[in-house]
Parts: sequence; C-alpha cells; structure tokens
Amino acid sequence: MNKFLYLIRHAKTEGNLRSRYIGITDEPLSEQGIFELREHIAAGRYTAVEHVFVSPMLRCLQTKELIYPDVPYSIIPELAECSFGIFENKSYEQLKDLAEYQSWIDSGGKQQIPGGEQPEVFRSRCLDGFSRVIQKVDEAGIEQAALIIHGGTIMMLLEAFSPEIFDFYHWQIKNGEGYQMTIDPGLWAEKRKLAAISKI
Repeated sequence: MNKFLYLIRHAKTEGNLRSRYIGITDEPLSEQGIFELREHIAAGRYTAVEHVFVSPMLRCLQTKELIYPDVPYSIIPELAECSFGIFENKSYEQLKDLAEYQSWIDSGGKQQIPGGEQPEVFRSRCLDGFSRVIQKVDEAGIEQAALIIHGGTIMMLLEAFSPEIFDFYHWQIKNGEGYQMTIDPGLWAEKRKLAAISKI
C-alpha cells in the first residue's frame, strides 16, 4: 500500500517578507504569515495526517501548531534549514555589491557561501533526517504524514528522490505551499525514488 508524505514550507516570517536569506535565524512567524496560513487552512489546503515531522526552528513549530494542533509530532533536527553564512538575514539589496555574493549568484547558487554550511553537508543531513522519518513511518504503520520544514530542505529532498531529473531550484515553492510525495514501498526499497510528486 502506498504511503503519502506532505512536504509543507512554513508560513512567512518578517525576514521572508523582506526577502532576506533566513537559514539559522530563529525568528517567529509574522502577523501576515499567520493570516495567510489561516486562509490556506480555511480553504482546506492541508490533508489530515496521523503524524507530523517538524524542523526544530520556531517558524516551523508555530506553523505545525496552526495547521495540525492536535496531531502527534516528532522534531527532526536534521531537517532544519542551512546556514547562509555571511548572507544570513540579509537581502539582495544589502548584498548586491558584495563580490562573494555575485560569485555565488554566478554559480547558480551552487558555490559554498562563505561561512555557510557546505552544500554536500546540508544534503547529507537532510537525507539522514528523511531516513529517520521513513523509519518512523514504517515502524508505526503510518500511511499519511506531514513534514513542516523549509524551502531549502524541501528542494534538497525532492532533487534527491524525484523519479525525474530536475535542478534543485525547480522545486522552489512559496511559504505555506508544499508537495505530496507518493511512496510505493517496492519502488522505494529498490531504487529510493518516489512513485509520484504533486503540488498541494
């Protein structure tokens, strides 16, 4: 029987509203973010689940409490967002004249950010965190679960497990949006690939 996991990006923070690079900055949701998320909830955007896996960051924990207040949850530290190093909590306008920033942009965002987390380290820990999620889902017999995490984490997981090859940035989504992952146990065991991915 297929299992369904819903990857949901947390609602907006003040940093998101100001288009800042928010990674390890642990800020709460903004009033606008809460308002928009409540609109999504009222519209029935989020599927009922048996368990929620959540990043330890405040913005994700608050999003979980708004969408799934009474659902059991597990904190998965490995699914936190990456550190943006010297770009952390800064906007394009603040960074545009910085040589290191222009070099990173020219690399398509693939180059390591000075002082930031190495891309391969970020990828490895995201995959480790997701392995913990799969283990818990299998052990508990969970058929539907949500992961309330970050944009970068979602992009990393889908780049790794999509049955089709797409660039990391193909999977960008807005705050409060997400993807449904369909896991066929046989396909997953054989190839570590998803059966299907669709936006929610």
